[in-house]
Amino acid sequence: MATAANISRWKAYLGSTGSPVTYTAIEEVFNISGLGATNDLVDVTSFDSPTGTKEFIGGLADGQEVTVEANYISSATQQLAMVSAVVAKVNRQFRVSYVGVSPAKTYTFACAPISYEVVPSVDNKNVIRFVVKISGAIS
Repeated sequence: MATAANISRWKAYLGSTGSPVTYTAIEEVFNISGLGATNDLVDVTSFDSPTGTKEFIGGLADGQEVTVEANYISSATQQLAMVSAVVAKVNRQFRVSYVGVSPAKTYTFACAPISYEVVPSVDNKNVIRFVVKISGAIS
């Protein structure tokens, strides 16, 4: 049987500030990492728990920090918008999509822009890196 695995086909989108929100792809993204959430762990051990053991339940979900890396283009509209969002400390809508496959999969969430970093190179591509913190649920 042939594998369904493939390479690439991911896109990162920054949501507009208007209503309704529209999404525009961040230019030349080549890496997206950290998409997900972790539930807090709540200790619910009581005198009725089995002897010598602890009991736990899942607590509130905490969205991960998502890192997006792109080829740096000084005039790229969405890269500049991401920098502006970090500087302004304004939460934005964000979308990550697995495109070009069927069915396509999209993850949409609000995020707090945390940082941007320009990584110049003398012998490799110039890179811009953004980090956002997922705020709330991922749909």
